[in-house]
Amino acid sequence: MSDTEYDLLGVWLDYAFNSLVSELNRSLHDVGLPLNHAQFVILQHLFKKDGQSQMDIARRVGKDRAAVSRSLNTLEENGFILRKALSGSKNGIFLTEKAFENREKIIDAINLATFKGREGMTEEEYTHGIEFLKRIHKNLQKSGRR
Repeated sequence: MSDTEYDLLGVWLDYAFNSLVSELNRSLHDVGLPLNHAQFVILQHLFKKDGQSQMDIARRVGKDRAAVSRSLNTLEENGFILRKALSGSKNGIFLTEKAFENREKIIDAINLATFKGREGMTEEEYTHGIEFLKRIHKNLQKSGRR
């Protein structure tokens, strides 16, 4: 098999994703945060809208409830979130003061990983890359609702 037989979008998205996740995990560790990529993604969603339910978070991050529950348990153990009753048996997930105090460190970690990943790219290439990925996501979300 030649290398060009591996020039498939899904293969390269997977390679790039896994490399970025590894770099982000290293960057989070380097800035002194006991977080991983999955927990980072959840925190980012909570920074946008605090108080979401576990089911809402799972839906937004595209992970099953069990995976989200494991990440939430670790975030809670490390003092980044707390669970509060919203209504009935539904809990809301809320950021703690520790999460807000560490927000800049979290942003620094993602900026460091992104900077390394986009080395040699122009601003235009980077922007087009983001738009390309958003379009793929939007198209697949749309097609999944049919």
